[in-house]
Amino acid sequence: MKKILTCCLLLLASTCFSAIPSPHIYEWGKLTVPENYSYAPSQKLQIYWEKLKSNSSSPEAIVMINGGPGMPHDGFHRDTGEGTYGKDWFYALRTDFDVYYFDQRGTGESSTLSYDILERRNIRLYGTENICRDIEELRKNVIRKDKIAVLGESYGGMVALTYAIMYPDRVSKLIIHDSSPSNEYFTHMHKNFSEMLAVLDSDLPGVRQNMLTTIQKFDNNEVTNAYNIAVTGRDFLSLILNYTYSFRGQIIIAYMVQDIATQGRSDILDALLGSIIGREDSPAFMALPPTILLVQSHEMLDEKAIAGVAAGADYQPWNYDWLENNVLQARREFRDYVRLSEFNGFNVISRLGQIKAPTLVLVGKTDFICPPSYAQTIKNGIGSHCRLLTIENSAHSGFIEQNEYVVGKIRNFLIGHWPGYDYREKSLIDFSSRNITAEELQQLWLEGARRLAVGGF
Repeated sequence: MKKILTCCLLLLASTCFSAIPSPHIYEWGKLTVPENYSYAPSQKLQIYWEKLKSNSSSPEAIVMINGGPGMPHDGFHRDTGEGTYGKDWFYALRTDFDVYYFDQRGTGESSTLSYDILERRNIRLYGTENICRDIEELRKNVIRKDKIAVLGESYGGMVALTYAIMYPDRVSKLIIHDSSPSNEYFTHMHKNFSEMLAVLDSDLPGVRQNMLTTIQKFDNNEVTNAYNIAVTGRDFLSLILNYTYSFRGQIIIAYMVQDIATQGRSDILDALLGSIIGREDSPAFMALPPTILLVQSHEMLDEKAIAGVAAGADYQPWNYDWLENNVLQARREFRDYVRLSEFNGFNVISRLGQIKAPTLVLVGKTDFICPPSYAQTIKNGIGSHCRLLTIENSAHSGFIEQNEYVVGKIRNFLIGHWPGYDYREKSLIDFSSRNITAEELQQLWLEGARRLAVGGF
């Protein structure tokens, strides 16, 4: 099981979007920025940007900040599978906005940060604040507008909050999608996953108890699979982690643990294992990019907070032992490898009141990574000019799984027409079909691997 489990902890290598944007509706280029903004002779970096051109004759501008850390902006595009872009998930914003995407420093088509050059780079300069400085350079030199709207999803939301604090007079409107105002998401990952499983139980009754029974059965060697692979309870928790990012994936988990709890086996588990076996050494997988490990080691790996978590109450089924071995250890090893001694913990809770722009915070009701309580903290900190929208039947990817509803609400907010048109929110029935194909299982699992990478969001 070790090689199979390793696959669960790896990120898709094809992080650079292979499709080509259409010049009819896109422009793109590279912006030169200093690696070190405090040192004039600093070596230069290239920041790749794209503009989805507006239909309007006098458009405003919005900058989209993707999740990660360490991920390019690919997740905002829909891949046609034919080497070209499909409509972006935020295509509807073209009516009033030029939509700008960019690859954060060290990722994608921007100047990359690879293991080969780590010792030749000042790796402490590849974190949240310098990404914000890059956005400001993009605003000044490419967008050339006094103010921009900013949307950040997941880790991108953490960047967006920081940008709005660093440059409060440059943000016209701010949208935060499934994010966190501090590094607590990282130190409390096992707590969040376990507690949100109980929340999911309100929509899918029995899922929590079935999960607990399933883990016990794995640990008692009472679960069989078509490949006779030895799987422990902890292995299983990591194996299914990639499904937690989407509501459809969570439903797949619910069906799987129901089968295992009652029958000691599951066709879904067999299909999942079958889709992974033989891919362990595939070039489609690679070790986690250094930018993920760097930002998480430098800004998220709070050893004092972790010590408090370890000494406190444990949680089930994702427990501290799982967090320690499957998430924290790899970050510690990376930190030691690059001799990163200082810690610059991410936490903007006390500074949220500095944000001046009207703000919309969105969160999936069953977001395991950044639960709704984090969204409430952001709203409370920003104050009366902040709206909070909880998205039903959505996890950590509302703009994808509830696309019409979420993007419609975002557009209404941006153009000042709230609540505006009442876009349809998909119901539980839209997601709950048990007709699960092997292709869907693999697609959702690989997308989860690309988006989550065990704590890299």
